[in-house]
Amino acid sequence: MEEEPKAGAPAWMVSFGDMMTLILTFFILLVSLSHEQQSGLLAKGLGSFIVAIRSFGLDGALDAYEKQAIFSELRRRFNLPPEEDAERRTEYADASDLELIRATLADALEPHDELNQPTIASFDLASAELTEASRTYLEIVADTLRPGAGQTLILEGHAYDADDGRDDGNHQLAFRRARVVRDFLVDELGLPGDRIEARAWVSEIDSPGVGTRSVDARLVTPEK
Repeated sequence: MEEEPKAGAPAWMVSFGDMMTLILTFFILLVSLSHEQQSGLLAKGLGSFIVAIRSFGLDGALDAYEKQAIFSELRRRFNLPPEEDAERRTEYADASDLELIRATLADALEPHDELNQPTIASFDLASAELTEASRTYLEIVADTLRPGAGQTLILEGHAYDADDGRDDGNHQLAFRRARVVRDFLVDELGLPGDRIEARAWVSEIDSPGVGTRSVDARLVTPEK
């Protein structure tokens, strides 16, 4: 009795695999033709490629900890030391420019559920120092803010009261406020730092009210 031929891979999968192989080959060719041959650049490029594949090209499919684990594994394969912690290396002023919230960041997490807790900390004018009242309140609500497995706690800083009054100054102040709340939750209250992200709200209402001198919290849970 003649055996029926086994079904092979669908045609689209073959084409997709060929395309991915060609893209990777093209990237390696570009690196090999560069004037500077740096293993770190190659590891970083391959890491970005792997992140894109595993996240299916969707922002938010992998959290910051999972992405960092991919890059760290590639650096080990190239016999490179772990990359220095970017959060400790970058100044607040530079980091705030990288961390500004855009509307697309919220969309990238969809579909998801979230628990909003506005004004978990308030600040004095032009200040990024936690007040005693804010410290006490954070201690009370810490358990409700603690992110579980798969969750991300996003801290959104607000500012419309920087000394110079400029947008970039407000952005930097907003980021420092979010960062000081994150540091307090992690260092003082023991919340997991790899699941908490500080952000600066990109635009404020034209009003120097209390709402623009605060930090809000969003506990995000992606749907399965």
